[in-house]
Amino acid sequence: MEFKERINKYDNMKGIGIFLVVLVHLDILNMINHTANNIIQLIYLPLLFFVAGYFSKIGPDEGIKSFKRLFIPYLIFTIITRLFNWFVLGKFDFSLIFFKTDFALWFLIALFFMKMMLPIVDRFRYPITISIICALIIGFIPLESSILGLTRCFGFFPIFLVGFYLKQSKNNIQTPFTKILNLFNKHYKIITVLIIVATIIVCYYFDFRIFTFRKGYSGNMLYEVIKRAIVLGLKIGIVLIFDKFMTNRQSLLTQFGRNSMAIYLLHCYIRVLFKKYIPHSIAMNKPLWIILILVLTFIITYILSRDVVTKYLNKFTDGIYNLIAKPI
Repeated sequence: MEFKERINKYDNMKGIGIFLVVLVHLDILNMINHTANNIIQLIYLPLLFFVAGYFSKIGPDEGIKSFKRLFIPYLIFTIITRLFNWFVLGKFDFSLIFFKTDFALWFLIALFFMKMMLPIVDRFRYPITISIICALIIGFIPLESSILGLTRCFGFFPIFLVGFYLKQSKNNIQTPFTKILNLFNKHYKIITVLIIVATIIVCYYFDFRIFTFRKGYSGNMLYEVIKRAIVLGLKIGIVLIFDKFMTNRQSLLTQFGRNSMAIYLLHCYIRVLFKKYIPHSIAMNKPLWIILILVLTFIITYILSRDVVTKYLNKFTDGIYNLIAKPI
């Protein structure tokens, strides 16, 4: 019973994250308050990477599992997306295919790289500290965010590691993260208040692009590094707060989280159709537009979270994998 409750808890976290992903991708953020926009940007991706890290393992079969669950879907849906854009939008662009990520597909390849790096980074004495240093350094390298999701892979890797080492700490395994976790648990009420206040202040003054790690540094480099360090600290604090307070009760969020991969992969195509065929004049009516986006976000998330969608999506990707891989 305890295992099921723990699964529900983290599925609920993923459920919130994936709902906000759909909401963000339907472009409501440019219609709402600047600070609220930034708060959403600060929260939704860390939740997904944190839970992914929490359920990651180090073992001889993990590499092939990640290849099957992440890399193969990345290849398949990169091709599908390019074909979809060609037929629906008339955009014929197959240059740098698999190298230049399409829209949301960067998440798959970034997560794949994180899982591949995990056994290596785990050999270091201070893996989370090293990952934070790398996340800060990557901002100096002028990489496009679409190139294999590398900028965001390194940017979100510390949150992924926090999830991984948090689970080990909860299983009474001493990790480099144990002391920090004990400190948080001892003073979590005060820390929660401080993080909430700091989040509001930062989200009021910072530009939203700093929260996604899509761009490198520009202007005052020292100031940019400090801003990214603050954002990383807040992201880590936020996922710890969610871990502390998230309910274990099964809910609709549990269903969203359990089938989040199907939602993530398939909502992109609905987004394109929505943006192409919904009259732009509706956007001029801000209250109506916000209501429409919220309702549509729920409908898309609900439909794509059905077990039957995940079932046939898995059959499709597994079928492609079985065509190219030897049976184990």
